Amino acid sequence: MSRVLITGAAGFIGSHMTRACVDAGHDVHVVVRPDTDDSRLDAVDGSFVRHNFDLQSEEAIKHCLSDTSPEIIFHLAARPRRREEAELSDAKAGIREHLDALLGLLGAASGLRHPPRKIVRTGSLAEYGAAPAPYEEDSREAPVNAYGAELAAATHFIGGLHARLPFPVITARLALVFGPMQSTEFMIPMLIERCLAGQHCVVHHPTDRRDLLYVDDVIEALLRIADAPVSTRLVNVAAGIAPTMREVARLIVEQTGADPALIDYGSTTSTGGIRDFRAAPARAKDLFGWSARVPLVEGLARTIAWHRAVVPPASTDGHATRKTV
Repeated sequence: MSRVLITGAAGFIGSHMTRACVDAGHDVHVVVRPDTDDSRLDAVDGSFVRHNFDLQSEEAIKHCLSDTSPEIIFHLAARPRRREEAELSDAKAGIREHLDALLGLLGAASGLRHPPRKIVRTGSLAEYGAAPAPYEEDSREAPVNAYGAELAAATHFIGGLHARLPFPVITARLALVFGPMQSTEFMIPMLIERCLAGQHCVVHHPTDRRDLLYVDDVIEALLRIADAPVSTRLVNVAAGIAPTMREVARLIVEQTGADPALIDYGSTTSTGGIRDFRAAPARAKDLFGWSARVPLVEGLARTIAWHRAVVPPASTDGHATRKTV
């Protein structure tokens, strides 16, 4: 059993990690920002210790780490969706959340009398952006949005600090993760809910390909990375397979039993910015013995079953609304 600290614990991936660590019998501590919706943690059975503070407070980070002395830190706090604002205010906020908070965490952890054995941090394939697919860990990044650029900058900062840190920091660049409890701001849960409710939806970029991972596979990968005696600064956590958005939508229609006419598709020539969002997963298998085990069809079936069980269908009045992804 290990003493584990999880940042971003109220988020989609963080809540699943909290459950996994509690189920495994670890001494679990979680960091939750005070203004965050923490309802996902209501579903976690078992005991964990909550620390309510913003990671941008260095004093709060130092106090928390001094009190907990974690052996493993899962740094999962990230905000993938941020509305663009004037004068690049959104990007400035991203630097504070993704880079300043990371440096505060690393600084506080390195100053402990007993530093953690390892920090596992989640990044994203968005860091590679427009680089040729399949992305490999040695590929040169070409982010196409502020989110990818912020995470890539943080990854490189860790590399530059590597020799000064008394513990390894491993960045796991994640594919697009889906599963129960994900926000309907994202494509898969939104499509599922609207298909179950009999409402229209538009898939704007049907030929874009996306590397998709069911959340249980991601949690298993992060736990293996934390436990393994070997280390690396960067590893892709991905399926290596990228279906088109049209294929994903058709699978959801089929599994929900929805009318295929509910889904409209945009032009085959349109793109969301990256045509082929796919990574090479060989390093994760070679170093950590991990590869994706849940096929897309099964992951969708599990996610749809969860939505059927816990999410009430949206009401319809004969005038179906139209949503886009």
